[in-house]
Amino acid sequence: MKKVLIFLLTIALFFNISCKKSEIKQSFQCNSEVLFSNSKTYEDVLKHFKIDIPKKWKTNLYYDEYQSELYSADTTKQLSKTYIIDVAWHQGELQFNNDFEKSVNGKLSKEKLKTINSGYGNFNDLPMYFNYAKGVNLKFDYHLVQIYVIYKPDEYYLFTTKFYGDKYINERICESFSIFENIKFNK
Repeated sequence: MKKVLIFLLTIALFFNISCKKSEIKQSFQCNSEVLFSNSKTYEDVLKHFKIDIPKKWKTNLYYDEYQSELYSADTTKQLSKTYIIDVAWHQGELQFNNDFEKSVNGKLSKEKLKTINSGYGNFNDLPMYFNYAKGVNLKFDYHLVQIYVIYKPDEYYLFTTKFYGDKYINERICESFSIFENIKFNK
């Protein structure tokens, strides 16, 4: 009887942990997990993070003394059916406050993008601010999701998803979050 009880508690705990959605996924009502098979682990040039990206995607790395970035997209699909992700480590201080939010919205406004949803929370137990904005680019509806994550007092990450079109919006956002959430920060 004791073994059955322990087994049932283990199963319940497993389902509770595995079904728990991240705050960012809750904000966008992502209802299912996306698992990518046949992925490759990439490490940024300055060795701040590792992330799994599907092998068939086109991936580029960029760095300078203040940032290290990875860009990736599935170039086998039409632009209106895929998305572009950008994972970037930045040297610099961020303070989440009204001035920061105004600065983000000001940059978006200059790009003729309007904020649809934004908020604060945690990403992998680190402070986060996210912003989802929409506009028009190349005569297509254009969507931009940015997630700012404070890693250390003088380091932060910026996760970006860009996509075009007006179909499969939530699916593409949620897929990109699944990629972002598998990041491994190097200490």
